[in-house]
Amino acid sequence: MQWSFFRPGITDFARLIKPHQFFFTVGLIYGFSMLMMTPPFQVPDEINHWYRAYQISTGHLLAEKHNNRLGGILPKGVVEITNPFLGLRWNINAKTGLSTIKEQCSINLQADQQVFNDFPNTALYSPISYLPQSISIYLSRSLGLNPMSIFYFTRIMTLFLWLVAITYAVRITPIFKWLLALLALLPMSIFINMSLSADMVTNTLSFLLIAFSLRCAFNDQLMSPQKFLIFFILGICLASAKIVYTPLIFLIFIIPGHRYRSQFFRWSFYISILLSSFATAYLWTSFTKTIYIPYEFYNPAFRDTLDLVKCGGIQEQMDYILSHDTYLIRVFIHSLYRTFNMYYEGYIGTFGWLDTRLPDWSILITYMVIIAASFFPVRENLTLTPFQRIILLGVVLGTTALVLLSQHLTWDCIGSDVIGTIQGRYFIPVFPLLFFVFRTKVLRFSQIIPTIIMTWLLFLLTFSTATLYHRYFVAPVFKEFELRCGAEAVVDGYLETSVKSVMLENADTRSRESCRSGNYALKLNADKPYGFTFRSYNAKAGDVIKVSVWKLGQYGSIVLSGDGGKSFYKGSSTSRGIDERGWEELSITYTLQDGLKGRELGIYIFNNHDASSYFDDLEILIAHQ
Repeated sequence: MQWSFFRPGITDFARLIKPHQFFFTVGLIYGFSMLMMTPPFQVPDEINHWYRAYQISTGHLLAEKHNNRLGGILPKGVVEITNPFLGLRWNINAKTGLSTIKEQCSINLQADQQVFNDFPNTALYSPISYLPQSISIYLSRSLGLNPMSIFYFTRIMTLFLWLVAITYAVRITPIFKWLLALLALLPMSIFINMSLSADMVTNTLSFLLIAFSLRCAFNDQLMSPQKFLIFFILGICLASAKIVYTPLIFLIFIIPGHRYRSQFFRWSFYISILLSSFATAYLWTSFTKTIYIPYEFYNPAFRDTLDLVKCGGIQEQMDYILSHDTYLIRVFIHSLYRTFNMYYEGYIGTFGWLDTRLPDWSILITYMVIIAASFFPVRENLTLTPFQRIILLGVVLGTTALVLLSQHLTWDCIGSDVIGTIQGRYFIPVFPLLFFVFRTKVLRFSQIIPTIIMTWLLFLLTFSTATLYHRYFVAPVFKEFELRCGAEAVVDGYLETSVKSVMLENADTRSRESCRSGNYALKLNADKPYGFTFRSYNAKAGDVIKVSVWKLGQYGSIVLSGDGGKSFYKGSSTSRGIDERGWEELSITYTLQDGLKGRELGIYIFNNHDASSYFDDLEILIAHQ
């Protein structure tokens, strides 16, 4: 089928662009843009990846167990620079600025002041997962750079290495070039791979293994000892980097039998590659069992501030699975249904600590472009055999099962009926194979598919970069307004208010036990002391802030703070009266003495007493002078 309408102009230009050239150019531009628009440590677990990579760069390849803690000894400055960015996580209202990042550049390494720091999740990762990061940290530290400069230097170097490796992968694969480039350039892929995350190494190794397997399967050359060595290295590295992706090594079976010099060489190749890969996975898993510390046995003074599941345990969860026949299958099916939006959206782009989503329409259109690129080949005459498709599908299913199992063992309560942490980024290494399976030769749109891919990616990545900029650096500018919140509705984990663009934090404190109006109020006590948290920025000197809330209980107050309490901190439990049901109205009025340009104005309710109090019907009025 010919589409002469699309021949002139941009379509002619698109035919001149090679997929690997497009990938490198666009990846470099938007990778660097996202790198700059994403503040330090705002990629999932990037703080702990930073700690683990730094530890490895000093020659300590294995994590340390100390006083029922798991982590490592690090220079004080390596830990200190993370502090200003902790509050950005999971908080869509929190912002930062270039000045804050620059301030951290004044913090020295302080190598003579060593502190033990906990990072129990990344401590279980193999040194292979941090090879590029740790080398970059070592080099930049040798140059005498401060910790923040080391952090950014490492981000840049890992991004560049990923770009070079994936460019090579797209270049050598004989088929699926445009599709592979498209999947590698998805916003979530760039977002993860420009960071210090161990996922960068896993993603890179997976794409290289996929591309090299396809190259060996479709070229006319016989398998050689050199190719055996490449598979051997890729298999061992991938198995040690993240064992759940070890099934990717089964891609060796898509290579036709006649590519081998003899049946002996063929089966020797199969056995050697599979044994070395799975032996590596087994050995590293055995080692991690010796250092893993569940919540129950972790040092009580530190465990509640870490990402540890109170009701979980890897061995206990495995024992439960083995003693309950079809339990795991039911959990898998239930989880894939219940958490569909999480991985459906997250594969395309869910930024920050899973707190910044792309709009639904952009996700849907992106999947339409992927499907179009999957079904309709771009100037390719090669095709997969039914057996090769079965292998690809089997690898996808096997890897997906291991991903789900690992999440269930690590992050769920024992006996839980759903896996709540199925993130889309976990499927970046394996989903290319799923889309390869659908390739057909029924229709050809070779002239327009590259144009569609390039046009949509340029728009999507520009939109994604702007989303990151607004998420972290653009503080909302409020005119004089009044805000009310009765704790009745929750949207994406935040309390809905009368002002559509403003959400309040602490939705997890809602309770039906007592309420003044509607069905809910916030229940605050020492375990959950904060409620109705509101954040604003760029407030001016002279602004008048009036806050009122209804309280049922003996304890609790309204708190106003500027720049986290550095500029001012004012609490008040002044009563304006009690209604017939015993609810007491608290209020506070405060005039800002100094402006808060680029800094945070915080308003929240606070009760840190053991006795609970209930709070309802918050009102905030900010009047500009």
